[in-house]
Amino acid sequence: MTDMWEARRGAPKGLVPKITAYTGASRPVDLQQDSATPPDPNGAVNANYIVEFTNDFFSIYDKATGTLVPPRTEAKTFWLYAGIPDGIWGVVDPRLLFIPDAGRYGQWLAVQLDLGNRVLMATTSPDDPLTDPRIRKWKGSAFDFLGNDFTMLGYDARWVYIGTNAAIGQPTRVPKIAVIPRSKALAWPPQVGPGDVKFIGPLPPQDYGSNLYPVIDPSGDGTVGLAIGIDNIGKNHLTWSLISNGTIVGHDKIEVPAFYTVPPDYVIKQPYDQNGNLSRIIYNNEGVVAAPMGDGSNIWVAHTISSSPVGKDPQTHLGVRWYRLAIDPVSRRPSLAKCGVIGYQEYDFFNPSILSFGKDDYTIVSVSRSGNAWTSSHPGSPDCGNIGAYVAVVRETSDDFWYEVFALRSGQANNYIPNVKQRWGDYLTICRDPTSPRTAWIFNQCVTQGGQSTSLNCDVIARIELPPA
Repeated sequence: MTDMWEARRGAPKGLVPKITAYTGASRPVDLQQDSATPPDPNGAVNANYIVEFTNDFFSIYDKATGTLVPPRTEAKTFWLYAGIPDGIWGVVDPRLLFIPDAGRYGQWLAVQLDLGNRVLMATTSPDDPLTDPRIRKWKGSAFDFLGNDFTMLGYDARWVYIGTNAAIGQPTRVPKIAVIPRSKALAWPPQVGPGDVKFIGPLPPQDYGSNLYPVIDPSGDGTVGLAIGIDNIGKNHLTWSLISNGTIVGHDKIEVPAFYTVPPDYVIKQPYDQNGNLSRIIYNNEGVVAAPMGDGSNIWVAHTISSSPVGKDPQTHLGVRWYRLAIDPVSRRPSLAKCGVIGYQEYDFFNPSILSFGKDDYTIVSVSRSGNAWTSSHPGSPDCGNIGAYVAVVRETSDDFWYEVFALRSGQANNYIPNVKQRWGDYLTICRDPTSPRTAWIFNQCVTQGGQSTSLNCDVIARIELPPA
């Protein structure tokens, strides 16, 4: 048993970010009760709109009020409107970006998997001064990517990278990346014909890590791109891969403090579950689940770890390990600059997404949090253990770091009990506000109702405004 997670908590007095939370989409009730698949909260913002894209729905909200801009559209219907012919087997794992420096005014990019078969991509017009994301403004294309699962989307000045965990012909899921010139990926519709997409892999995970995730680095010139993975075999390294012109030109590992990965089918703590054997909510993602973020000189990345390899031990709890990697200005190779853990006993912290305002500024880590039977069941309590949406604000010091945790929206019930075992996640997302330099937007989820056969959850869309550094 390792408990490394108490000492650094506690921000200086006066740090009170302004948080505004809106209610996002909910899964259909039948899927909430009887599906093992999660909603995958995901989205982005531009000057006027919040756009949310989950496994089930494409939704648009007024940015100022959080009010839904109808209609809310089923995910498959979004792709039909975008011009993808019918015959989609099953859409999963959407990723959505607003890229402020794309086109003349900024552009939206949506990517989703036709599971096991194709990658679906859609963009909005590069010449639209309103960057309007409404349903009829998108044009789509698709390309074959057999065995795909779990979308991982990154980009820089010259390229768009789409990573997946491929399964065809492999005993386990292995990394594979599609590399597309940015001008073609952001064409309207995307140009993704056989000569436009380059494929990397499948790659051996013992060398390249689990969930080899391309970095989002708007400041990167695209000469060399980066992807970061987790060594879940040795459990004491990150992996990095340099990508140039659709080819890996260098890769290696970065030694980090040893960690335990999430035990298989780990059951998330809930306050009602006094014996630790009633909850049906599991979390089992070992790798990076949200994009590493870069600023040209640094990369920030996070993943879930465990205090013990024994999932059935009631003392075992999950935490989030975050890293800042410094990029060598000549070789472009990353190295460990700082890392830390967010979490404490009695609680599970998991499913992170990360965004930093700079190494001398605040870093935001969006997480799910839940607590055991010793924690509060009151949604208004800062110690609430109901499964909810939270954010940790992290700040490095000269020799250490501190962090503080704030509620985006606490879970409203302490007994989330779907009919079948259900995954929580699989991922959350975070993005910067392109029109407000101290603001980030988070797409998370929380429990809204408990009880046997009546439990519900919904997405949480939150704006967090930070004070000056």
